[in-house]
Amino acid sequence: MKLTKVLFCAVAIFALGVLPLSGYGQTHTKPTESERKELLTVRLLVWDSYFDNDQKQLKKLIGDDFLTINPGEEHWQDKEEFLTGAQHFAEHHGKLVSLDFPKTEIQEFGDVAVLYSLVRITMESDGKRESLSCRSTEIFHKREGQWVNTGAHVDSGR
Repeated sequence: MKLTKVLFCAVAIFALGVLPLSGYGQTHTKPTESERKELLTVRLLVWDSYFDNDQKQLKKLIGDDFLTINPGEEHWQDKEEFLTGAQHFAEHHGKLVSLDFPKTEIQEFGDVAVLYSLVRITMESDGKRESLSCRSTEIFHKREGQWVNTGAHVDSGR
């Protein structure tokens, strides 16, 4: 019985003290034009840095808690695996030929933004060119005044 009371108190303290600070229950808002521009710029930097294998830039742009889900892959990648993927792309003479986001919607929840996008991408690796159309959902968290990518889910749209 005593343990139950202690657990209840701990949960209550967490719920009353931490959840309001995290934006729990906060309704979403549309970003201002300035915020939208900033988010789209950071998002493009993440994609470009990946395909350029700019490890230094990627480490700044994605959080240590980063997770990504890619189409056709059952394994979800963490930050280190994502960085390794960029390195492998470069090792196979990969290059980004074109990247376009024909549609992007953004929802903000305080210091968290969710970007929903249609993506058209053409890349080349080992001399083979591949074009894809897909959908992407990306999570950005504002940390110390900077938007950091903490998650992405890309699917084939099928």
